[in-house]
Amino acid sequence: MIGEPGAGKTTLLQQIADWVSREIDQSIVIWVSLADLRGQELKSYLFETWLTQVAEKIGKAEATKQLKDNFVALFNQNNVWLLLDGLDEMSASNPLTEIARQFREGGLISQVRIVLTCRVNLWDGSINALDDFDTYRSLDFSYPEQVERFIHKWFAAIPETGKQLCTALKKSGKERIQDLVKNPLQLTLLCLNWQSGDGKLPDTQAGLYQQFVDDFDKWKKAEFVTNSKQRQQLNVKLGELAKAAILDKEETRFRLRQDSVTQFLGHADNENSLLKLALNRGWLNCVGIDTNRKPVYAFFHASFQEYFAAKPIDDWHFFLNHVPKNPSQETYRIFEPQWKQTILLWLGREEENLKQQKQQFIDALVTFKDGCCKFYEYCAYFLAAAGIAEFRDYFKADEIIAQIVKWTIANLVITEEAKSVLQQTDRTKAIAALLELLQSTTVDDDTRRLAADSLGEIGTGNEIAIAALVQLLQSTTVDDDTRRLAADSLGKIGTGNEFAIAALVQLLQSTTVDNYTRWLAADSLGKIDPDNEFAIAALPELLQSTTVDDDTRRQAAYSLGEIGTGNKDAIAALMQLLQSTTVDDFTHKRAASSLGEIIQNNQHRFEVVKALSGYWQLNDEYYNLAWECAQNMPYPDFYQAWHQHNFATRAMRSLNKILFTRII
Repeated sequence: MIGEPGAGKTTLLQQIADWVSREIDQSIVIWVSLADLRGQELKSYLFETWLTQVAEKIGKAEATKQLKDNFVALFNQNNVWLLLDGLDEMSASNPLTEIARQFREGGLISQVRIVLTCRVNLWDGSINALDDFDTYRSLDFSYPEQVERFIHKWFAAIPETGKQLCTALKKSGKERIQDLVKNPLQLTLLCLNWQSGDGKLPDTQAGLYQQFVDDFDKWKKAEFVTNSKQRQQLNVKLGELAKAAILDKEETRFRLRQDSVTQFLGHADNENSLLKLALNRGWLNCVGIDTNRKPVYAFFHASFQEYFAAKPIDDWHFFLNHVPKNPSQETYRIFEPQWKQTILLWLGREEENLKQQKQQFIDALVTFKDGCCKFYEYCAYFLAAAGIAEFRDYFKADEIIAQIVKWTIANLVITEEAKSVLQQTDRTKAIAALLELLQSTTVDDDTRRLAADSLGEIGTGNEIAIAALVQLLQSTTVDDDTRRLAADSLGKIGTGNEFAIAALVQLLQSTTVDNYTRWLAADSLGKIDPDNEFAIAALPELLQSTTVDDDTRRQAAYSLGEIGTGNKDAIAALMQLLQSTTVDDFTHKRAASSLGEIIQNNQHRFEVVKALSGYWQLNDEYYNLAWECAQNMPYPDFYQAWHQHNFATRAMRSLNKILFTRII
């Protein structure tokens, strides 16, 4: 499971651990925070460190031979699940390659089910040695739907406060914070800040974290009495500790040894030490012991370690000190994945004295020359594009975004990466650049189509972007293809927007568009307005049309499975498709699969079972659908439906099948 910092990877892994323990008999779930390995191999960690801890839990000083033999037996019985959290926090120069080697050479480890989490920048930025894993990405919340739902749940006891926060987020100029709070951790911080704050929204990640640090001090004031000098001194030393730990990238970046911690914060047994204060306030936690039985510490979340690490840096050359033709002598932390988040947080710092430093840093990124066919030049430029989302005063921001947009519509090796960066940069400026392309009279339709596609990826909820796509949809000068793409893009960004809904309804009712365009319009309409009667009515029409090709018919059946839940017309159309003798088997299976998604009561199931009972062989989707009905119907009802199908028809189908088989 890959995702951005704070996207909920660890939380989801915890839910998987709970589910496996509860639902799978005899399962043994072993959780390992990979930062805890601290250079130790996974197999030796499990059989030495982890198993010793188990032995201590049951009152033994060490893991006996019998305990180890029992542990091996569990592996051999395929009962063990390894849940490995934080691959990016593992002490190795290339964690992906290293963990893959350990899986390969680990013997018993290769026999277990493994679920692991990793930050997306490490996953995307490295040669992927785990290509035999199924990969899932934890996505951001959608704005405004999921973000506002989260806020309303958070403020369920004080709903007016939640409404005020939703209103504040919608104000003009708050597009950046709208983007930030799509991240679950950052939305949590915002809700905490809003609950105790002065009703002001930050504009950057750094501002959001600083707000939380300030509020955190207020919450803890009553519990642990401190003065402003102590708090300031603690924050400075936490910054120095965090920075030093990230510099120690191959050792203990997110697991802090006692000697490293005491160097900056003093000793825990000293009641007046900064370490005691950090532990009391919750910035640091003791998370275990090392092989020398000494405490190991960690920040309460890795994102805050990166935030604190950004605080003591006052010179941009810490990140980049380029000497052309002799790079081995200088500093290139801009190309090290573990520094990206700290760089972005540094760019978001609001101190006036850093403004010139940040200008010079972005200048250095966009003018970087690598002497290596531009491989590193592109990386530096992409970091600059992400950086201007945090440092919005950069005077050439429009030029950077214009260049990124050009790369997204070019057929280059870096095009996909440029599209990814477009989602990380200043969203308002990126949308404006794409709209300029869409509305230009000097670009060709291919360029306009690609711009519409990119707009569909980044323009969610943006009124100007939606208006531009609606205009494209209604244009009489574009071909069937920016129109189709415009319809598809509206399905991604136009949720609940009345203008988008009206435009798609108009397209559905048009007599001049082809069936494929009509399907796309219905599909998008169903996504942004799930109960829309025009969308649900149009799809059965497409299913029943004699002029629709099989591919479009299958797509329409799929869309009905997405939006037609409980709708009798949708169910009837899919039933008719299921029983049709003029469509191919793939279309039948698509109809069966979609029916399984939308039937809701016994009346629906009765009709489905009656139709399915006439099939010579119930396999694949047909069997799955019948099985689902059997799981939700009383036996007498299922029996009646199964045997009600006309016997003669069933017999004739069986005879045809037999004769056909013998002839072959």
